[in-house]
Amino acid sequence: MSTETIISLGVAVCALLFTALSFRRTQFRDNGETAAQRAMMTADIKYIRNSIDEIKVENKVIQKDVSDLKTKVVEIEQSTKSAHRRLDDMIRGNVHD
Repeated sequence: MSTETIISLGVAVCALLFTALSFRRTQFRDNGETAAQRAMMTADIKYIRNSIDEIKVENKVIQKDVSDLKTKVVEIEQSTKSAHRRLDDMIRGNVHD
């Protein structure tokens, strides 16, 4: 084998070695970035889950308030009907004391 062939083979082996090492380093760095991205996504999902839970609690409070208001409206309507009947009786002269 000639010196040029040996040098060429040595350079080729070194190039393959450096390529393999560079690939491993990049792969290791990518794994670290992937882990960081997963951690961020997990934190975001937890934040969204907590926000949904808060919205559910607020929704239940609002539903209770609406239910209470419906009850009050029914009572006011009944009271108004009764008042109108009494006024109609007073206007007609049928006052019952």
